[in-house]
Amino acid sequence: MLIQLSVLACLEEDTGISTYDLFDMIAGSSSGGLITCLILGHSMSAQQIIQMILQEKLLGKMMTKSWASPLLNKLQIRPKYKGNTKSLTLRNVLGNLRLSSLSKRLLIPCFNLNQDCLEIFTNDYQPNFLLSEIADACTAAPSYYPPVQLEDGNWYIDGGIGMNNPGLSAYLHAKQYWNNCDIKVLSVGSGWRSFAINGTQACGYGGLQWSAKGIASIMLREKMQANARVTEEMLGNRVLYINQYLKTYDMPDHMDSANDPVFQQKALVIGQHWYTQHRKQIQQWIQNPSIDYDSHE
Repeated sequence: MLIQLSVLACLEEDTGISTYDLFDMIAGSSSGGLITCLILGHSMSAQQIIQMILQEKLLGKMMTKSWASPLLNKLQIRPKYKGNTKSLTLRNVLGNLRLSSLSKRLLIPCFNLNQDCLEIFTNDYQPNFLLSEIADACTAAPSYYPPVQLEDGNWYIDGGIGMNNPGLSAYLHAKQYWNNCDIKVLSVGSGWRSFAINGTQACGYGGLQWSAKGIASIMLREKMQANARVTEEMLGNRVLYINQYLKTYDMPDHMDSANDPVFQQKALVIGQHWYTQHRKQIQQWIQNPSIDYDSHE
């Protein structure tokens, strides 16, 4: 999350324009969905969001460990973090804002457990959910947080399980509103996880061992990269993707590191480095008016 915000903060410094004013639409899944809610809900810049997160220890408040014993947490018998403290934190931050109250377009996917389907929340979605509930649901990563029940009575989890890179969906949604515009997409990821699996040992793996090795995360990563390639093929130079492997920067790729002040600062440095690496591409991309920003986990 802080890597993505750091990239955007560098863009703000270069252009002199806040992320809120620079883009007409913001989309995101998982932590990117939370970024979307914070920026659009408060009409704030990425730099202001970073300051709020660090000064108010926002991530720490959202990542309160479950009462379960360390052994149960390690075995993931129960959700690792408390859902109620995350919900309360997000309500305090986003207040009574609802989807329809936003002045700019948003797109956030969440998975509806009751209906067994992915739902895409936009400004026009009915029921007109609280923004804090959408932020809560889109960050309810399975095994880390419990599902979130929204006002319609249905239970939701992180939409990243079905759409962890909403770039193409965001583009298609934007075309409904700006059909005559040259819509462009800037997509910033939070870093790819790396996996080293011994092939000889894997010959004896069953479901439990593959789960422990992170097979679900591997599948999500490869799906995200495939989606990125398809979108690039379709949109050409109208889309710019920024994402890299975290191992390149000796950065932990597990969620727990987000609550560590040392790694929070490191994440900000990584974002600055990503921006420096892509600065020329970003400047070329932004020469023409842009419409869409996508942030994904």
